[in-house]
Amino acid sequence: MRSLLTCVCLLTLAPLALADEAPPLPEVARVVDHMDDLYRSKSSEGRVVMKVVTENYQRELTMDVWSKGDDEALVVIRSPAREAGTATLRNDDGLWNYAPRADRLIRIPSGLLSQSWMGSHFSNDDLMRESSYDDDYDASLAWGDRGGQRVLVMTLVPKKEAAVVYTRLVFTMTTEGWLPLSADFYDGDDVVKRMTYSDIGDLGGRKVPKKLVVVPTDKPKESTTVTYEKMSFDGPIDETLFTPRGVRRVAQQR
Repeated sequence: MRSLLTCVCLLTLAPLALADEAPPLPEVARVVDHMDDLYRSKSSEGRVVMKVVTENYQRELTMDVWSKGDDEALVVIRSPAREAGTATLRNDDGLWNYAPRADRLIRIPSGLLSQSWMGSHFSNDDLMRESSYDDDYDASLAWGDRGGQRVLVMTLVPKKEAAVVYTRLVFTMTTEGWLPLSADFYDGDDVVKRMTYSDIGDLGGRKVPKKLVVVPTDKPKESTTVTYEKMSFDGPIDETLFTPRGVRRVAQQR
């Protein structure tokens, strides 16, 4: 009788156990490509607002942004007025800052990629490179738990030849649509800052988080918040925009 009861119990519980089993993990390359292209495509154009809160000051910047392919991007500050026209350019020749008053375009050496951009908690590398995860990192996937809900966890480890700042990135994503919920940035074995994503909605025809908040782990009361006000994707982009002459032209627009 005991054996019969055991068999009945096992047969009864088997479907429940199978129901709780995690589904197969998605293909790593597809998830990496999805994250690379989340806010980018063949081209993009938009406006974002960045608010910085530190122990010593608060500031808010309105910026126009453009990108083309994986390697070209431009950010131009529009307000406040005292910083209007300041720009950061990434092209095939590297990373550059443009100072409108001096009318100078200055190249940023790779050794300064970890420095803060415009006093925010984003580094030059964070803001402009948005590293090509496929090119710069080896990726792995696993299932995780977030508040009792299954999530997808992607861990990125830099390739040996990659000129990146962080020793590891760990993204937590939704299982449907692979939308990021948070990202941890590591220096060695320590998380140095965390980015959270929220306000998922339509942005240029894509369902994406429209608000990103970065908090340094050693200063939890500080933060940098980026809000996407509008974006368009795959529209025509003037190729000269990502040249010194193009930067000067759009930086001087009001």
